[in-house]
Amino acid sequence: MKTLKRACLGFFIGVFVGNVISALSGWPDGFMSEKLLAMTGGLAPAVLVQTLLSGVLGAVSFAGVSLYDIESWPLLRIALVHYVIIEAAYYPIAFALGWMHAAMEALIWLLISAVIYLIIYLIMCLIYRRQVKELNALNEARKRKKTRQTGENAGPAR
Repeated sequence: MKTLKRACLGFFIGVFVGNVISALSGWPDGFMSEKLLAMTGGLAPAVLVQTLLSGVLGAVSFAGVSLYDIESWPLLRIALVHYVIIEAAYYPIAFALGWMHAAMEALIWLLISAVIYLIIYLIMCLIYRRQVKELNALNEARKRKKTRQTGENAGPAR
């Protein structure tokens, strides 16, 4: 259920982000590809298709975050699977919408996104390492407190 909620939220965020990017890039001329306009037969259907596919991309991205809830998986596996899922969704959408035209563009984006994911992975490792240290410190403090309380309540030995 959590994954479905994330996917729904991601869909709306994807729609929003897709439309903002279109507007900021000189929409419709700057971001709406000729390929998409020709494929859909006009501006209104092209906007609809781009909006829906941007939403799908957002839904896939946000639903994939649920992978991080799998406690039995190592962080590296989760990050790699999430990366592959997003890339598998992104490339067909990008080529269908005309965001990418050639294999070289796809390769460049693949390298850029891999570097971004590596940075995210390293940041998450640092965050998790800090959380583990904090939990260990709390656990040690709790043990010391319990030992002191047990020692104080024991009284003198007879």
